[in-house]
Amino acid sequence: MTDAQHTKSPSEAETEIWNAIAYFEKILEALPHDRLSLETLASAYEKVGDHTRAQAYTLRLAQVLIDEVDEDGIGELLVKIRQFDQNDPEVKAAITSLESLKPEKVMAVVRDDMDQLSRRSTNIAGEISMAWNLLQANKLNQEDYACVVHDLSENSARALDVPVSTLHVLQDRNHPRFNEILAFVSSACNLPILSLANFDIQPATAALLPLEFCIKRGAMVFELMGNDALTAILNPYDTQLPRDMEDLTGKTCHRYLVTPADFDAALEKIKKMKAE
Repeated sequence: MTDAQHTKSPSEAETEIWNAIAYFEKILEALPHDRLSLETLASAYEKVGDHTRAQAYTLRLAQVLIDEVDEDGIGELLVKIRQFDQNDPEVKAAITSLESLKPEKVMAVVRDDMDQLSRRSTNIAGEISMAWNLLQANKLNQEDYACVVHDLSENSARALDVPVSTLHVLQDRNHPRFNEILAFVSSACNLPILSLANFDIQPATAALLPLEFCIKRGAMVFELMGNDALTAILNPYDTQLPRDMEDLTGKTCHRYLVTPADFDAALEKIKKMKAE
């Protein structure tokens, strides 16, 4: 059967998003100024079509950045806020406050391409959804799940040069059922497990996806077959990923599941190619 036949239905994908929403709203009850939770909830509510709540969480995030005088974080957020109704007094006030922090830096980012900004974001909600699926399938217990979510949150706040993924967390924690979990994901999502060590990734192939996208989304192109691209991924539960890859490459993308160690080794090779 094809990848398309096993793509999650809109209702299944929405259920996963609501699960992530429930988790991060609990975090905010204890930590009302947690930036990751505010960012994730704004994005998640946008995906389910609740634009009112998406705006509310985005404006809450704006206030946190203003309070912290985070000049580096305000540019991309301002791009989003400018899409809201600027006749709204809260939106207008947020824009004015954000711009006042450092106008030159803010406006330079605002002029950046909005599609590129959205592609750079880490899909933590998608990773938490993957962990939730493993919990529901009894491949993770409640303690495992809590540890995975904690590590995903911690790692996403760092400037890592490898993907922040559920599989990376399980690998780093030497989870005793890691191989079983990998086999389950492969079977449940109908994606074969592949070894990237068997492929010699060419520079032209590696260049099809920006390096930052490969790191942020845990995906890479490793081979071409005519006008089709063979891709290695870490999260088959990220339903937006196939569309984003095809938009960027302009090719039909066939997905294969790989281990985090295999992905990281291939990523290092790609980094060297792009640096030359």
